[in-house]
Formats: sequence, structure tokens, C-alpha cells
Amino acid sequence: MAKQDADRARAMVRDRIKVVHTALAGCDVLVERELEVLASRGEVATCSKGCAHCCRQEIYVTRAEGEAVVEWITKQWQPAQIEALEERLRSWLAWYRTEHKQLTDGGIDRQVAFYEHGPHCPALEGDACSIYPVRPMTCRTHFVSSPPDACRQDSDPKFVRDPIATPLISIPRVTQPESLRIRSLIEQQGADFLATVHLLPEWLAHLLRVEQQPWLTAEPLFRRT
Repeated sequence: MAKQDADRARAMVRDRIKVVHTALAGCDVLVERELEVLASRGEVATCSKGCAHCCRQEIYVTRAEGEAVVEWITKQWQPAQIEALEERLRSWLAWYRTEHKQLTDGGIDRQVAFYEHGPHCPALEGDACSIYPVRPMTCRTHFVSSPPDACRQDSDPKFVRDPIATPLISIPRVTQPESLRIRSLIEQQGADFLATVHLLPEWLAHLLRVEQQPWLTAEPLFRRT
């Protein structure tokens, strides 16, 4: 029975990863199509390679997306690169549990605490996403039409206050069917969808066995009424 349960669990993981890859590919097609539509209206995305200001935000991902990232990492990366990521994850977790908590306890909005005071995403290497081919839906659908310098931290000398950062909000909307593709499978497998959503560094830390269920030491992302 134990072996059957383990085999079933592995099969479910494989199914989740397969659906994630399908959803990510579909998302890219929809994003490209929407960017062309927006450009025809004069709204052009200004995001470019080397611009990593948005990588300070909270990045929400499902377990399925985290599994796809970790599978790719273990196949593509050398042990030394994985060890470096694991060390960055430990540093991120330490910040999240100490400085971030102190800031939010002091009344600062958690998103502001991340963006203005937090470290970059641990997957970032030299202002470039090291998991770009399998980056989560949240990352794939975030674009702005304002100058890149408007996305900098307020404390950055190059920060531009006017115009303000202007996200292209239609992109998350048009790609929602692909997000729902992932959610549908998760729920078909019998899981509570929201319970599978955590911050990307938390899932990476868990799945790479840096630490089991690190989200248990943090405030819950979602509160049910």
C-alpha cells in the first residue's frame, strides 16, 4: 500500500509539471498576442533584459509551478549553482522572519516592506533571472509601459517619481485561462488550491530540502473569513 501511495504521488507530480509547462507555453503565446494589440494602440512594454526592479516583489506561485522550477534546476544546473541558490534561500528566509516581520509589525505594508527594503528574488543572478525558461506565471505576466527607472526603489538615486510605474493590467487578464488550467488540475487532484500557494522562495526552499514547510514560521498569505 505504501508503495502504491508513493507511486500515485509521483504520478500526480508528473501530471502537475506537465500541465504547468503547457500553461506556461500557452501564457507566452497569449502575452505576445496582447503585447502586439497594445502596441497597436500606442501602449508599449518598456521591460527589457537587465531590468530586474520588479524582482523585489512578492512572487506568488503554486506548488505545481515550484515543482516545475525545481525539476528544471536539477536537470540543468551544476551542483555548485544549486548550492549557491540554497544559500540565497537561507538568507532570504532569515530576512523574511526578522527584518520583514519587524517592518510589518511597525505598520509598514508588507508589499512596501518587500519592494523598498527586501532582497531580490533568490533566483536572480546578476540582474538576470536564472530560471527564466520556467519562471512562474506571476513573472511572465508582469509588464509596465512606464520608464524602467520609475520601477526603482524610492531610495534609488535613479528613481523617477513622475511618471509613476504603469503596469499593463490587461496581460494578467488575458492569460487567466492558463492560470486556471493549473488551478483546475490541482483541484481535480483533491487539493485546496489556496493552500498550495506560497511565495516562490518558500517553495524552492521546501522542494530543494533547504527547509521543510518554511511558510509555517510566517504569517499566512491568505486569511479565510
